[in-house]
Amino acid sequence: MRAERGRTKKLILAFHFQFADQAGWKCEECRRSGLEEKRRCALRPGAEPEPSRVVWVRNGAVAERCPKSLITGESLALIEAYCAWKLNGGGDYRDMPVREVEAFWVLEQELRKEMERRGDE
Repeated sequence: MRAERGRTKKLILAFHFQFADQAGWKCEECRRSGLEEKRRCALRPGAEPEPSRVVWVRNGAVAERCPKSLITGESLALIEAYCAWKLNGGGDYRDMPVREVEAFWVLEQELRKEMERRGDE
């Protein structure tokens, strides 16, 4: 059983957004500057479908809407759980829920790519 594609995409987006400069993606500042429409914020009221265009990209993670508005609490919780799991030396996957195992596998692959890109191996 594989993770649902949309869920996986949001998890990867959340992972890469954590490494990005988030200073320009603060919601209140974005609204005050009138950028929420240009960045296609998914949280703006009455948002109408617009033609697709990339508004954020980092290491293969692409968002056609404001990445901050697409990242779910579930994705952030899975990233936190993965980090805690890694800090504790990992563990036996057999005792974990399948959904968590799938997410950890995706995050492990993305972390390896990130480390290779940085030369941290």
